[in-house]
Amino acid sequence: MSTPYREFAPPDRLKQFVECFWTVNPASALQEYPVLPDGCVDIVHSPSVARGLQLVGTMTTARRFAISAGDVQFGVRFRPAMSRSFLPLPGPETVDKSIALSDIWGTCGSRLNQQISETQSVSQCIGLLEERLANPRDITVLQRICTSIVEQAGQVRIDDVAFQAGFSPRQLRRLFLEQVGLSPKQFCRVIRFRSSLSSFSGRGCADWAQMALDCGYYDQAHFINEFRQFSGYTPGEFAAVGR
Repeated sequence: MSTPYREFAPPDRLKQFVECFWTVNPASALQEYPVLPDGCVDIVHSPSVARGLQLVGTMTTARRFAISAGDVQFGVRFRPAMSRSFLPLPGPETVDKSIALSDIWGTCGSRLNQQISETQSVSQCIGLLEERLANPRDITVLQRICTSIVEQAGQVRIDDVAFQAGFSPRQLRRLFLEQVGLSPKQFCRVIRFRSSLSSFSGRGCADWAQMALDCGYYDQAHFINEFRQFSGYTPGEFAAVGR
């Protein structure tokens, strides 16, 4: 499944918060373009969406979108948990949801949507969003914890994470649910799944049992079940389809 998807690196001042800016610009219509859970929140502009710029919250299952030929999708992908530095919404309000940016940023969101809608250049769209992301809030303890979990590919013990941060497991769970919208365990599962996707490149005919162990799963069955839950495919099906 080859798709004209491109990523653009953020400026240095945003690299702590933003993974990338991105575009999808299909030459032919895509009936079911898959987007997989990755622990991230995106701001997305699609010409076909009446309400314009949308916040797309952290996903717990794959979603599929129909994209018309030449219907350029543009967005910014925040690193896991880092969207709160610009979009301070309670986590449960955003998980598996799309929210009009004008409902969050008010007139600023509406103005930004109009500016991006009238812009023909990707670089100008990026510039407009970069300008709006000029004053992030201070990094919180929980954001640092999430960054550490990402760096460890989700392969952590929650009790150890809580202890090292000076929280009880119950306190950590409450903070995760309030700020991220997922429990610590759910967040680690999503990050572990996301990390497993990188194991597909260059493997050819994969040894699924070894991949499962490399990615921190108990065994091959555990890996396959988790992968199917998040992507809708078994690992073998996903490798055959490609992206």
